[in-house]
Amino acid sequence: MPDEMAYSLLAPERSSSQPRLTTLAKAELLRALDLFSQAGVEQLYRLATIAQEADFAAGHTIFREDDIGDAFYLLVRGRVEHASEKRSIKEILGPGEAVGLYSVLTREPRYATAKALQDTFAISIGAEDLYNVLSNNMEIVVSIFKHFVQKLGMGPKQS
Repeated sequence: MPDEMAYSLLAPERSSSQPRLTTLAKAELLRALDLFSQAGVEQLYRLATIAQEADFAAGHTIFREDDIGDAFYLLVRGRVEHASEKRSIKEILGPGEAVGLYSVLTREPRYATAKALQDTFAISIGAEDLYNVLSNNMEIVVSIFKHFVQKLGMGPKQS
């Protein structure tokens, strides 16, 4: 899990109805997500322009198992429980981690319910917005492929 203090510095407490994060700060947060770690600055900035800020009170259900994956959330502050009794899954996610990404990428229903354990601040990217950006930006698609190739160990072997 990335350094929570670094995320706090990027997302100060909201003092009014103004957004907390600049587009550049959102891009920096997205860069820390493994999926986009191979993306260039311009690609991250494009993604950041579609990212929205989201606040969830402690106890709020962000989404439920079997819901349509309409957005994913990159946690900036707070903790979220991601759990499914029928799949015997329970994980606690925090700053720098994404919740709901699998359903957005696969266009499959949510496999678990996400519930804020604390007051939580996140940036969200809607599924359709993400696909619109991807359809017009091959560099981001390539960075996602690179991520999965490395994750699956399909890249060059280290000696």
